[in-house]
Amino acid sequence: MFIRFVSGDIDCASQVSAGVFRAAARLRASAELPDYELEALTILKDWFAERLASPFDYLARNRCYDRAICWFKPSAREYLARAWELVSILERNDVLIWMIKSSRTGYVHYEDNAQVFAEPYDDVRLLL
Repeated sequence: MFIRFVSGDIDCASQVSAGVFRAAARLRASAELPDYELEALTILKDWFAERLASPFDYLARNRCYDRAICWFKPSAREYLARAWELVSILERNDVLIWMIKSSRTGYVHYEDNAQVFAEPYDDVRLLL
């Protein structure tokens, strides 16, 4: 089962629930975080930036990818553990996050050892 963490916000490009990284960026940009939470979010952001490739490092920025979203692979245990840390910080700061699991992601545009970047099939979009 592929795993995705989402917030209650809708991503304007994909038109589905925004992912956990978008939610974390939004919270970091707010002036409402205590310093220790901001530091924890920054450490996690940096950890993911160093270890998790952006699909756009390999794909040209193109509108055909606007509806695509990222899913963690179930085998990406360390990434998932860090994502749960991120979820914990977000929820402590009143940002609700849901975990969605699916055996199918959609039309895959990029894949690596930790993630799949795919345009969801119509039935998968209903989960999102």
